[in-house]
Amino acid sequence: MDIRIIPALFGLPEAFELTELNAGHINQTFLAVCGGEKYILQALNRSVFLSPEAVMDNLSRIEAAFEDVSGIAVPHFIAAGDKNYATADNKVWRMYRYITAVADAAADAAAAGRLFGAFIRIMDGHELNKTPAIEEFHGFDRYFAALSAQNRTEQELMSKLDRLRDELGQVFTASLKKRIIHGDAKPDNIIISDTPTIIDLDTAMYGYAAIDYGDLVRSVCRGKEQFMTEISEVTQGFALGLDGLLGADEISSLYYGTFWLTGELAVRYLTDAHSDVKYFRGKSSADCLARAEELLRQLDIFTACGEEIKEIINKAFA
Repeated sequence: MDIRIIPALFGLPEAFELTELNAGHINQTFLAVCGGEKYILQALNRSVFLSPEAVMDNLSRIEAAFEDVSGIAVPHFIAAGDKNYATADNKVWRMYRYITAVADAAADAAAAGRLFGAFIRIMDGHELNKTPAIEEFHGFDRYFAALSAQNRTEQELMSKLDRLRDELGQVFTASLKKRIIHGDAKPDNIIISDTPTIIDLDTAMYGYAAIDYGDLVRSVCRGKEQFMTEISEVTQGFALGLDGLLGADEISSLYYGTFWLTGELAVRYLTDAHSDVKYFRGKSSADCLARAEELLRQLDIFTACGEEIKEIINKAFA
């Protein structure tokens, strides 16, 4: 089927203009102009999302949780009959109205922290589909095992990553509470518009609050020489958004979320650097290796600044 016709499945005119957007790693995304209005049109990647229907069910649940919330929003997916998606050419398609950004979310670390903290708080007490969007999406052990199986990474680095894996296992035990988290918390997934909107909700999952916190810290500090200010701002924002939701043990785990997410991503890029089929679309092996090395340097910085970061967390959540 011609992609320009897909909007008709959602009761919209055929796309007059269609531009593919290549910013994401997973789904095929288009900017579609239909009847003079702009929309985001996406096809879910079935090789990544093995149960796209469960993903779309989660999006319905998240929309319902945000229905009566002010000051923060999530996309509203347009109905195709009685569903929020349509199937064509063995692909699952969805659409939502294009949201115009009025500012760069990456420029306001505190706002990013507040919005993702608020996401966890708003979803508290709600439930997701029992089928995970991506099995063990943040499974550090799984990614480490895949890298080990390649037998291509120097032993000293593998030993370092193995020690990290062991340390995380001691912090993130079965007794630590899991909540509904975003799963890909970074400023790129916020659109600052009239009402700030959190997007890319496909990875919403049950997990530790430290996962979203660690991803936020990793992403706002990337490539910055003076980053303690950003860590302080994002931490204060995260605490404000959560509004006292976390227990003491969860707060203590937040610092280790920076290790988890930075180390996990480094392992994934190292694996891609030696793989013919890559998860990160459009990246060469050299690109993947360079990104892994950048993440490993970031990991060393978080280790060296550990006491300062812990103090920032304790003050923000006091």
